[in-house]
Amino acid sequence: MSIIFKALKKAEEESRVQRESVKKPRIYQFKSKKTLGIIIAGIAVVAMSFFGSVYLLKGRTTQKFFAKPSVPGQSAKKPADVQPKQQPVSPQPAVISPQPPPVAKAPDTAKLHNDAIKQIKEKNYSGAENILKKAVLAKPNDAMMRNNLGLALKNQGKYKDAVAAYEKALKLKPDYFEAMNNMAVAYEMLGDKKRARSFYKKALSAKPSYAEAHLNYALLLEAEGSNAEAESHYQTFLNLSSDEALKNKVKERLKGIKK
Repeated sequence: MSIIFKALKKAEEESRVQRESVKKPRIYQFKSKKTLGIIIAGIAVVAMSFFGSVYLLKGRTTQKFFAKPSVPGQSAKKPADVQPKQQPVSPQPAVISPQPPPVAKAPDTAKLHNDAIKQIKEKNYSGAENILKKAVLAKPNDAMMRNNLGLALKNQGKYKDAVAAYEKALKLKPDYFEAMNNMAVAYEMLGDKKRARSFYKKALSAKPSYAEAHLNYALLLEAEGSNAEAESHYQTFLNLSSDEALKNKVKERLKGIKK
């Protein structure tokens, strides 16, 4: 091989080596920049992903605390003011003030008593009884009405009821000598002569000048055969009574006793 050819070949090889040495760094640099770019891009993507996740997480957290939960099947609406619920008020029954019962007009007991006395004088004893029972219900503490009720009952032959009426009269007025005389008559009609004598004596003790009690007691004594004592009470009756018709009857009885 010629020297020139060898020199040219050597020069060519040296030139090739230089080109390759120069080319390799370029390739290395290029490859390094590309790799760097990929790395930077990757970092950017990771960063964006991170910040994006944080942003999304923050937004969801905010919605979780402040957003009104949606109801499935309903569109989102503007939140309305929540008004406090009131308990349903059940209707209360109307309160009716108690009304005082109508006050019955009190009967005129004085008029009733006068009407009863009139009935007794007319010998309507049943009518007098009915009137007096109404009167004593309205005025139970009236001894005189109780006594007259006893008279109405006695004249109907209701002697036991008459005794009960006289007893009430005497409880209200213990010195009621008229009731004592009437009680004696009722016991006499019941055949209880002992109690009859006792009440005649009580009546005369309460009022010695009580002419009717002297007459009634004299009749009882005469029936028992105590003529002397009966004559004494007959005479006292004649001295006290102003009833001439009754006195004439007593005089006739005295004539019979003296015989």
